[in-house]
Amino acid sequence: MSVKHIQDNSNQEIAARIIQRAWKTFLNVSIYQHFKSLIDLRRQGEPRQIVRYINPKEAQLLDAAAGVQVRFRLGGVRFPPEIYYKIFTHRHIEDLCANSPRDYTKLPARYTSHNKDDPPQVEDNSGWYRRVENNGWRPVSYRFWMPLESGVVDSTKESEFHFSKLKRKQDLEKKRKIKKIDWMRQMYYMGSLEAKATDNETLGLIHKATKGLIKSIEDGGVDSVMEWEVDEVLNWTNTLNFDEYIASWRETATSNSSANLKDVKLQQIQKSLRSNIYGDEAKQAEESLYDDSTYYENAYTKQFTRLTPDSMFGM
Repeated sequence: MSVKHIQDNSNQEIAARIIQRAWKTFLNVSIYQHFKSLIDLRRQGEPRQIVRYINPKEAQLLDAAAGVQVRFRLGGVRFPPEIYYKIFTHRHIEDLCANSPRDYTKLPARYTSHNKDDPPQVEDNSGWYRRVENNGWRPVSYRFWMPLESGVVDSTKESEFHFSKLKRKQDLEKKRKIKKIDWMRQMYYMGSLEAKATDNETLGLIHKATKGLIKSIEDGGVDSVMEWEVDEVLNWTNTLNFDEYIASWRETATSNSSANLKDVKLQQIQKSLRSNIYGDEAKQAEESLYDDSTYYENAYTKQFTRLTPDSMFGM
């Protein structure tokens, strides 16, 4: 076999691989666009009706007064992705997600100790305020036809639930700050953190400040910088607002909230009740008018003018 023939075969194999990779990329993009179009929602649809097609038993437990909202996301460990959903509530409800292992039947040590001189034994309060979330991301596909490794989803999530409302608020602010820092760090290392200014001196100062902030975070941790410093850097370095990005992300592939929906059947019932009430009141008023025994007497009673000192006659 000549060298030229071998070289031609190798060129054909390279060309075939390029065509195969391009075709595979086209198929993957088409599949992803198809799955994306399935969850292309933005505050649309009635939540209970949507969940009814996914899990009818779970749809029976949804209450419109809880402000229910359903979100969909693409995920999984392999391609093509799977569609997951999660139910959120935006109003105060009574749930069974928070469980406390505290023994309420046992009195504290300071009440049971007979020796008042020695300090009471310190009680173990660990695990008293721990919240286990049983509302995780669940696959839309029914599990009995899915493989075992892809059907198992971690739906339980443990999180510290502090008894103080102020401490919970501080933890929420810290979590938001960590998200901003991670987002800024990821864009910085990807090279997509661009400055808004056009002046070379201003660009140099912005890049220097960003680099110093990233170094401070890596050396001293998240607590070494303030949230307003991160906001200032994000405002100067990128045209994309983090808060707007998060708000848009939360509305993507999301149904409408049940708090914003009005039941048509309930409105019809209320309208008919109002019409019946007003109709009965008008009918009762009309009947009371004609049933009054003094109606005709009052109609034919002679009217006499009352004399006053100011009355003037013959003038």
